[in-house]
Amino acid sequence: MESNKAKLVQGKPSTAIISMMAPMVIGLLVMIGNGLVDAYFVGKLGYAQLAAVSYAFPVWFIVSGIVMGLGVGTSSLVSRAIGSDDRNSVTEIATHSIILAVLTGFFVILAGLSSIDSLFGLLGANEETMPYVQEYMKVYYWGGLFMTVPIIGNSVLRALGDAKTPSVLMAMSAVINAVLDPILIFGWLGVPALGVQGAALASVIANIIFLIASLAVLIYRDRLIQFKNHSTKALFNSWKKILHVGIPAIASNLIAPVSSALVLALVSSYGQAAVAAVGLAGRIEAFIIVLFMALGGATTPYVGQNFGAKRFDRLRSGFKFSARLSLVYALFCIGFFYYFSEPVLHFFTKDNEVILIAKMQLMICPLGYGFLGLAAMCNGSFNAFGKPMPAMTISISRTLVFYVPMAYFLASLYGIKGVFIGQVISNVLAGIIGVIWYKIVFRKLVISNEKLP
Repeated sequence: MESNKAKLVQGKPSTAIISMMAPMVIGLLVMIGNGLVDAYFVGKLGYAQLAAVSYAFPVWFIVSGIVMGLGVGTSSLVSRAIGSDDRNSVTEIATHSIILAVLTGFFVILAGLSSIDSLFGLLGANEETMPYVQEYMKVYYWGGLFMTVPIIGNSVLRALGDAKTPSVLMAMSAVINAVLDPILIFGWLGVPALGVQGAALASVIANIIFLIASLAVLIYRDRLIQFKNHSTKALFNSWKKILHVGIPAIASNLIAPVSSALVLALVSSYGQAAVAAVGLAGRIEAFIIVLFMALGGATTPYVGQNFGAKRFDRLRSGFKFSARLSLVYALFCIGFFYYFSEPVLHFFTKDNEVILIAKMQLMICPLGYGFLGLAAMCNGSFNAFGKPMPAMTISISRTLVFYVPMAYFLASLYGIKGVFIGQVISNVLAGIIGVIWYKIVFRKLVISNEKLP
């Protein structure tokens, strides 16, 4: 534990942020690239199978949203404890968060397996795609327990300023999944061909290995998890603190897939090819906007440690650097998709209708990326401050209040193109509101700190 000092309060703010972001970008690229690998191999089976896996996207966001929300609460507490040099609280919070992760994993399995038909029927899965959805999800849900623990464990490590180890573990899991995909889907090496079920099984096996490796790091390398001498009172007290930040974060994360599901139902009205196109384009978008994801992920530990240490000067400098980085990278994304969207899409599918719709999405949606990055870094800051309500409000407004109504309204005017325009507008509004709100909250925190003896 002695090596786990408050690393992010030292050196240049830009260097500290980049040191967190760089490994996260690499790890996330591999993980998201793994989703593209899934799409590539499943797409070889047919567009119905690809559509079935696309239907699983919102559900995956629901599951990961719950776990990542708990991870946000954990990261907020651990980073502030490290910043204020409270080592005992770090171990206690880390241990109690892992116990909470186990319970969450069992809940995911039970809830998921009992709601496949009803849930995906609501999402628009028809007679052609539903059998493939059932095959995929009946296996995929069993990986819930093996996913929750390492995700929260990684949140603990990042809060300490260690972004490298979580990224290595994520990359390892993704590589294993990518290797197993063709073997299990097509029946290579004498293994029975399992189709979409093979893609799900590959994910479950990779998650099991992810779990084992994560526990080894947390328990044996860093000794962050200690199950002795923890009272029930202390356990529930930690959970209360985690959930104070975690529940609003979970609510924000859950609203996103709900909004995605509502939009997906709208997209379904344009045909299953449109569903496949949006699912494919979404996976490609996730790959290219990974920097914004890493920026949001790096913000919470950076802000948490510096807030715990009362380094407001570093908070100002870090915010300015992150904002510039977000806007500059957004310009790169716009240019990339303008020139390369079509050849990238041709790599995954030869269906002209799918390519046409997916290209439209990739040409329009990047116009809002920069503001999406601003919203992500503002929300990460709010959570680090221990003030989750602004983050929740902005996230819910962006997805449910802005995006869904505008998607339906603009679709009535411009067809499926309107769905993508609605996404741009919602991201722009969220980014502007986030920056204004951040400045108000930050000023109040500085003033209140100056009044302390």
